[in-house]
Amino acid sequence: MADVNRRKLEEIADDVLDSFPAFLRRIMRDESCSGFKKFDPSRFVLMAVQKHGPVRMSEIGKHMGVSKPYMTTLVNKLISEGLVERVQDEGDRRVVKVAITDTGRATLREFSRNARGRIVKNLSRLEPDEISSLLESTRLIKGVVSRLDETGARNH
Repeated sequence: MADVNRRKLEEIADDVLDSFPAFLRRIMRDESCSGFKKFDPSRFVLMAVQKHGPVRMSEIGKHMGVSKPYMTTLVNKLISEGLVERVQDEGDRRVVKVAITDTGRATLREFSRNARGRIVKNLSRLEPDEISSLLESTRLIKGVVSRLDETGARNH
């Protein structure tokens, strides 16, 4: 890898680590709530289970970059809330997967509606050219993540 590309990749890494957590917190902020409600990462797990499920916990953990113990904690929380359930794999009864429940689907629809509303409300303060640039950037990031997921799947 050329030194120029390495420096650019290091800058991207620094920007992602510095900006993305703050960006997510700020676009999800809801001033109408009394105090900022801490974002619940288990909702990302719920989205992954709906999209990819039924799925092994280890697969969700790899997709999200979460350790197995933390993934177990998040899934157990979702189970206790009745949002997901453990199911046995039909092809291999030793394998346990996680599947979303009807309550989980309803909860996710409500969460997505509320989150989308907060994001739109908070980003609506941007100028039109900033909105266009952000849309282009998010589409680019989504494409890159998809390619990285495909590459990772082929290498495992």
